[in-house]
Amino acid sequence: MQFVILLTGPEQTNASLHFHNDEQRSPVHLGKAFGHFSCSHPGLRIAKLIEDMQLTGTGRVSKVEEFEVANVESLRLGRDADKIACVVDPAGYYWEVLERHERNVSEALCKVMLRVSGDLDTHIKFYHEVLGMRLIRKAHLAPGHHECAYMSYNPSERDGTWIELLLSDPAQVNDKGDGFQFIAISTKNVFQTAESIRKANAPILQDVGHFPGTSITSVVTQDPSGWKYVFFNEDDYQRDVESRQHVH
Repeated sequence: MQFVILLTGPEQTNASLHFHNDEQRSPVHLGKAFGHFSCSHPGLRIAKLIEDMQLTGTGRVSKVEEFEVANVESLRLGRDADKIACVVDPAGYYWEVLERHERNVSEALCKVMLRVSGDLDTHIKFYHEVLGMRLIRKAHLAPGHHECAYMSYNPSERDGTWIELLLSDPAQVNDKGDGFQFIAISTKNVFQTAESIRKANAPILQDVGHFPGTSITSVVTQDPSGWKYVFFNEDDYQRDVESRQHVH
């Protein structure tokens, strides 16, 4: 199995994506539950992105939307962008690419959208009490459409990586496929985190111990819709990053 880590800043402080190439499971079934990633950075221009995709023959463009800078609806949805492109990468993952001209972005990977089913408030409670996130806002994507909630660790509404929880049909949510695996979060004390998970009556899928294939102490839980979250011990992860940097 081969893997690559994509970074937009120091791995210790910025969100990163870990891609694994498992030939034994190729092609990967992405399912219908995972929504999309959103990304943005100061130098990103959608026209250049589309041109590069056409030249290299990688991915495809689904749609492009333009907004007024002060578009109230785009701001309400956390999309304070001049232009949005929906593109599909070679593996089939959807990306919402935001072009912003007027401000810097603290985190290039600005959102992960996950479909959930059941009671949205129950999910919000899990993300707040178990994962420690705050609710940015709840919204309807359009009149008559499903409700969604935006969760984040960042105190600012415009920065950091958001988790978008889109209330969807159970049939979609149950079809998670075998592509997207989990979201990892660092914690200073994984034992205290595990105890907090228990106190919140949330499930522990893997109790405190080394994450498979690593020397990183971790604990694994999941939200009410079955999305997995791995808490990594911060010091262990730091040593793992340093060891990989030394090798390369």
